[in-house]
Amino acid sequence: MVLLLAGFTMLNTEVVWGYLLAAAAFEAWLGWRVAAVGHAPVTPNEPPYAFSEEEARLVGRYRFYFTWPVVARQSCNVLAALGLTAIILAPWLTYKGAFLPAALAGLNLFPVAYFTRRLAPVMALSLRAYKGDRAALRLLEAHGPAWQKILAKRG
Repeated sequence: MVLLLAGFTMLNTEVVWGYLLAAAAFEAWLGWRVAAVGHAPVTPNEPPYAFSEEEARLVGRYRFYFTWPVVARQSCNVLAALGLTAIILAPWLTYKGAFLPAALAGLNLFPVAYFTRRLAPVMALSLRAYKGDRAALRLLEAHGPAWQKILAKRG
């Protein structure tokens, strides 16, 4: 849907408002879903999962990702499409003289980046660990064991 609206926007710049409305609606829905899960810390060494200290920090920080993994994965696909189309549409709309929609499309990269960091912890932690962040590396190492404990209780 996002790619289709972006394609129509390339042909007719007046369609950009539909694209921006669809992006804002998706991001509002996603923000509501992420907020509904909450950000309460996870207590280590408590049943049913008995997470270690690092695993509890990881699960508490990325609660939506661990609570709704399928929704997080599918939302990341939409976020990727929004980000790529914003990178293409902002200069195109500027070239066409639609400065306000171009600015809004460019500013949309901020919520896309925010939600991507919240919903794709492996990517975000890998980037931070590659830059030498030891805390991110420890959280990345806790990812596999945390998922094993969660899947063992679900299955």
